[in-house]
Order: sequence, then C-alpha cells, then structure tokens
Amino acid sequence: MVNLHGHFECAAFDFLASEPTSFSQWLGGIIQAGRGMERDDWLRAARKGVADSLAAGITCSADITRSGAGLQAAYEAGMPALIYLEVVAVDASNLMETVVDLLERLKSSEPVAQAGVQRLGVSPHSAYTLTEAALKACADIARQYTLPLSIHLAETADEVELVRGGSGALARAISDRLALEVIAAGGSGSTPAEFLDGLGLINSALIAAHGVWLSEDDIILMRQKGAAVAVCPTSNELLNVGEAPIGSFVERGLSFGIGTDSIASNPTLDLFVEAGKVRAIYKKQGGARSKLRSQMLVEKLTIEAARILGFDDDLGSIEAGKRADFIAIDTSAKRHANPYDYLLESVTKADITHTILGGEIVYENR
Repeated sequence: MVNLHGHFECAAFDFLASEPTSFSQWLGGIIQAGRGMERDDWLRAARKGVADSLAAGITCSADITRSGAGLQAAYEAGMPALIYLEVVAVDASNLMETVVDLLERLKSSEPVAQAGVQRLGVSPHSAYTLTEAALKACADIARQYTLPLSIHLAETADEVELVRGGSGALARAISDRLALEVIAAGGSGSTPAEFLDGLGLINSALIAAHGVWLSEDDIILMRQKGAAVAVCPTSNELLNVGEAPIGSFVERGLSFGIGTDSIASNPTLDLFVEAGKVRAIYKKQGGARSKLRSQMLVEKLTIEAARILGFDDDLGSIEAGKRADFIAIDTSAKRHANPYDYLLESVTKADITHTILGGEIVYENR
C-alpha cells in the first residue's frame, strides 16, 4: 500500500498521540520534544517509523523529513519512498542561509536516492511557518530542478484565519517565533490556497496534506492547477481540526489520496482504517456511494496513490515488469462476497501476515 503523507522521523514523538488534543498544544509539544535531538536520535526514530510502516503494510510512502533521516532509513530498508526535504521556521533573518542549506541537502541526498529506490522532493512546511520569500524560493527551486512539492495546507481553521486576516491563536503563537509579512500586514485577504498560488506553489507537482478547510473555490483552483490532496482523517480527528470536504473533492474532480500522517498523531498508521474513515466521512457529507466505491478506495491505497507520486510505472499494482511489492492478509476468519468491501470493512493491519519489498519478506507477523 502507498501512504501519501507521513513523517518517519516523528516516531520520536509517538507519545503525543496518546489522547486527543488541540492542534496548537500538539504543535507546541512537537517543537519542545524536538529540541536537543541529534542526528543519531532522528535516525533512530526514522528507522522505527519505517519499521512501523512496514508492519502496517505500507510498501511506499511520501515522507517529509527535516533532518534527512527519513531518506537514510528508507534506503536501509529498501523501501520505495518520495522523500521531501522539509523547510520550516524561515523568515528574513535566515532566508539565504536556508536556501543554501536546502540546495546542499539536495546535492548530498541525491547519491543516496539514486543508489536506492527513493526519489527527492521539497516540502515548505506551511503558509504559517515561512515568509513569502521563503515559500517562493522553495517553489523556484522545485521548478528549476523539476522536483515534487508537498505542503501542509488548510489543516486548521486557525491557519485560514492567520493567512486571511493575520490574526487568531495561531498567529499569536507564531509571531513570538517568526516575523511573517502576512501577520504584519494584517493578513493577505486570501485563503491559504489562494495565497500559495500567488507564490507559485499550487501546481501539478504539489501534494497538499490535509486540506480540511479548503473552500469550494480552493478545490476548483487546485483541480485546475493539477494539484492533489492527501487526506489524513485519523490525525485530523485526534487533533480536533475537522474533516476534509471529501464530497466536494469527488464532485469537483480534485485528485486526492490517503495518508496516515505520523505516528505522533496517528498511533496505528493503518491505511485500511483510514480508507474506511474516508468512506464514512464521504457518506456523512451526502456523497453517493457509486461515485466512491470500495474498489476506488482500494485503488487510492495502491495504483492511484502511486500515480499521484509518479511511481506508477514501478509499483502500485501487481504486473509484469513492476516491483514485487505487496502484502499478504490472513482471510481465514472472515468472509465477504465483495473483496473490496472485505478489505475496507473487515481488515486491519493486525490481519497482515507479511510485507514484501522487491520479492523479499521484510515484515512477518508471527
């Protein structure tokens, strides 16, 4: 299965997913817990994140790494992954240093990715953790080097309030750490998607994580620009930020897939559970089942997700010439007439007996 949004190295913060909380409290916990972590700490956490993913039947992941440890951990495990190098907490005081650092990270990471089954991308964290100049620099670098993009977009109502009006709880928290033009100017008057589009970030290279607070106009904009969204229902639920407008995604034809986010906000990393929640949200929003059938959701965990990542020539389906990446599931205790309904209604990661990468067993549930 293909996970469209995760953070291997955030396995270091798994304790934060023990109970529901607010987004701002959770984010503060991430920042606090990450202070003082060294390279070896990040690598140890990323290795655990990869192992947890393999145990959950994830055979390919879109992973965001700030430290770079996610790339090394995926490489060691032989796990196909699109590794986005994250850029975060940038204002005018450290812009040039950050741009130079990103270019150096890309250069030093390329040999590892080429030697393995990983590819590189760029991830400006969000509209509220980088200045406009930093966001534009990330867009320019991605375009110059033909790299995929990922960004956290419209995850919370507070993010919309910050970008549109320069105010709110998130704006107050961020202004203590970063000098952002959008806050100083009293907002942009735009939604986060419109704001990022003006900086060149909404395009066919982009996978936007979450999209909970995307407006109808945002959805139309993103479809027109060829962008995709990775929805993460369990993470959204734990952080009390709302539910993505999946019904509108389907009706408007916006490309979307399913992600777990990190184990810091999703303790199971179970894509079967995520897909079931996507279907439940869609039904609650009045969606017609015929437009999001079980088979379509299973495809969003496999070939459709691989297509969004640009990996579909190599994986995402069992075909001659593709990688032998797949999982085995114990079906002995359950029966269902429709195999796709069965996967979404009866299977969890506990039913996975084996995870196979490149024809080799990398996880076995004894």
